[in-house]
Amino acid sequence: MSHQGNNHRSGRIRPLAKHPARLMQRAFEQAHNGMVLTDAEGHILLANDAFCRIAGCERREATGWPIEHFFVSLNNPTTFGQTGGPASHTTTGAWQQEVLCRRSDGESRPILMTVDALLDDGGKPQHYLRTFVNLATPDGEPSSTHHWVHVDPMTGLPNWLLLRDRLSHALAQAERAGQCLALLFINVDRFKVVNDAVGHLEGDRLLGEFARRMLGALRSKDTLARLGGDEFVMVLEQIGSAEAAQTVAERLHEALEPPFITENRQLLLTASIGIALFPFDAEDEEELISGAREAMFTARKKGPGRLAFVDHRLTAQLKEKLLLEYQLSEAAHLPEEHFEVRYQPELDPHSGHCLGLAAQVFWHRPRQRLRPPADFQDIVNRLGLGVRLDRWALQRVIADRRRWQADGSPLAALPVELTLSERHLAHNTFDGRPLDHFLRQLGLSSLAWLTLGIPGQSLGKDMDDAVHMLKRLAALDVRLAVDDLGSNPLDLAFLTRLPLHRARFRAGLARNAHDENRPLAGALCQLLDALGIEAAVTHVDSPQDAAAVMALPLNRVQGEHFCPPMPSHALERWLADRSSA
Repeated sequence: MSHQGNNHRSGRIRPLAKHPARLMQRAFEQAHNGMVLTDAEGHILLANDAFCRIAGCERREATGWPIEHFFVSLNNPTTFGQTGGPASHTTTGAWQQEVLCRRSDGESRPILMTVDALLDDGGKPQHYLRTFVNLATPDGEPSSTHHWVHVDPMTGLPNWLLLRDRLSHALAQAERAGQCLALLFINVDRFKVVNDAVGHLEGDRLLGEFARRMLGALRSKDTLARLGGDEFVMVLEQIGSAEAAQTVAERLHEALEPPFITENRQLLLTASIGIALFPFDAEDEEELISGAREAMFTARKKGPGRLAFVDHRLTAQLKEKLLLEYQLSEAAHLPEEHFEVRYQPELDPHSGHCLGLAAQVFWHRPRQRLRPPADFQDIVNRLGLGVRLDRWALQRVIADRRRWQADGSPLAALPVELTLSERHLAHNTFDGRPLDHFLRQLGLSSLAWLTLGIPGQSLGKDMDDAVHMLKRLAALDVRLAVDDLGSNPLDLAFLTRLPLHRARFRAGLARNAHDENRPLAGALCQLLDALGIEAAVTHVDSPQDAAAVMALPLNRVQGEHFCPPMPSHALERWLADRSSA
């Protein structure tokens, strides 16, 4: 019986074995899953009926087209046996990924695509066999409800359901921690025009690329979701300020700058972004999203690729801040045209005698009044332009002093102080010349007349390099001062480590006789005197300031009450008038 069964099976197999190509063709054509054979470049050579049903097309319509024409990738490919990108396909010869097939009737279906490389004799891919497994049930519902119910099938991003869950959790966490949260509502500018021009299938692919670029600009703890169409929402947790949210929005705009490639042409896509902040603009999910959407409409009215906040005053302030940074960056590279050094006399408060000059850099901002250093110094330092501007100011001061010497002006006998950016104390400056090398190369016979100020806020940081630099400056006979002492917490031990000649603090520490700061100002003067450091007071701008500092044991003051900062030619007249008086 068994022998007869084997003979029977052998009788059936032998005819089939004589025609394997016909058998394989029948299997290919009648397979329940979609199957496509492409050349090495991905152009369709053969497609079975199942694939045509999935794609909603005829065989003749599929043949010759690139396979990517019929689907949008939802995520990175996964190689069999390991996770990896396309670079690993050459080693495995097979991979799979989730895709979205869009039918000609507009319906979209999630599909699992498996790809097998068919190699030639040299081991190089000559053809590819792609198998498409429908992830939807016959009634159109996703077969894996757990996955698809929270994921946008077009982009693989969280959808509204998952976004609402994550946003609720993030808001609760931000409220407990007392932190700020930002929500960005993002709309692709003029996407309907692009979609109509390239077709819906290619439009879907562009949205997928749009989403991938935005994801690349995010931190791992942030969330990007798609609400539908060309609308996206981004949740930024633990965001410190409106400026930080604006920085993220600018990063998104930068990520979208390279052209999008489609059908051998390049498209430029931009986005309008509205920003809402928790808890300032709203305190729940609906209000936060609604506010960000309205801000997005405001941004869109201004033109493509713009952003706006719910609080329009913030938008105006940050726009002004960006303009300020742009203008400063331009000005710092042409300082002779945009900046001016002015000098404020340092006086003995008792005799009125001029003891020295404090050099300050003023900015001729376009169409505005002359801006004092306090208006822009922090921004200059943040932009990394402080050293460049310091170098120019030092050269300007040296040029003025040489002219005073040549003219025989009494100004040449006065010491000059210039406060530097804290970045100037480092060794790795923009031009590769540390500050002491720069001063040596100026060829001056003496630097004993020059005092360089150190921002008080820099004390207490990593000062090892700065201490070495300051000692090298002291070896050049440069005098050293620390500015704004008492404005920030200070480890007093640093005062003993640094070769300081002078320390300056603001008149506000001594302004009111009943103020608790008055004892601090007096104690500070006594401490500095014990350390052999001269005390000086700045920003004596009112009669009240002057009255307060007169009671302190110090001999050097500076401020608007006595004399404003002046350009060089006005300073000479001031000193001449004062001497004659």
